[in-house]
Amino acid sequence: MNIVITGTTSGIGAATAEHLAAAGHQLWLLNRNPQKSAAQKNELLQKYPQAKIETVTCDLAHLNSVRAAASAIKNIGSIDVLINNAGGLTSQREVTVDGHEMQFQMNHLGHFLLTNSLLPQLLAAKGKVINVSSEAHRAGRLNPNDFQLEKGWSAFGAYANAKLCNVLFTAELHKRYHAQGLQAFALHPGVVNTGFGNGLGGMKWMWALMRPFLITPAKGAATTLHLATTHGHVSGGYYKNRKLNKAAPAGRDAGLADTLWLYSETLAKG
Repeated sequence: MNIVITGTTSGIGAATAEHLAAAGHQLWLLNRNPQKSAAQKNELLQKYPQAKIETVTCDLAHLNSVRAAASAIKNIGSIDVLINNAGGLTSQREVTVDGHEMQFQMNHLGHFLLTNSLLPQLLAAKGKVINVSSEAHRAGRLNPNDFQLEKGWSAFGAYANAKLCNVLFTAELHKRYHAQGLQAFALHPGVVNTGFGNGLGGMKWMWALMRPFLITPAKGAATTLHLATTHGHVSGGYYKNRKLNKAAPAGRDAGLADTLWLYSETLAKG
């Protein structure tokens, strides 16, 4: 299969990419750091000489970088699977060069733009879009009048809202494009031992206490890989531990999903 993945140089993304490379899929690795991406490609090719891997620079915090990345892979033909894996958390409110709250853009808006830019190729393959969300979405409190938390910002609040955006985006993708063959899924990977805690600032102590109970990136990639490589799943659904799970009520709010889509569409047009 032709598979596009964001955020593969560490953590869950790296584990996902390695498994798919070993299985012989054609991979396009989209990362913001071209040096790390090239090093990962070389390492994977040493382990799996028959692997087919290309790297593309894509910084989700710069919408022009996302547009350039989408343009760079428009000549690869149809896309069977797009895995929107990249994301992160900031310890203070930051604004991107595009003028948007950082967590909103790097966890949601960048992937919204990328997915919509690649829709023709995904539809041609009747492909899948897999959005790596989180159980944190249950704490999300999206306000349609303040999607980017200009008031009342907190690190975890912004993250929870962004992960709720992932769930709503999945539902709306299904609603708009499933009739044309597209499948869309959101998932919780588990609480994984990655560099996520680096964005917690003064709350890093909490992550340190949790570390003995965290799962490995390989285990965190299991649900993503299950959805990507097997069939018979419920499009539009939210998955946990490789099984269909019920998203939070806000994640099943069709009106909110539509409002978020229209808002994101306006921002993505620049």
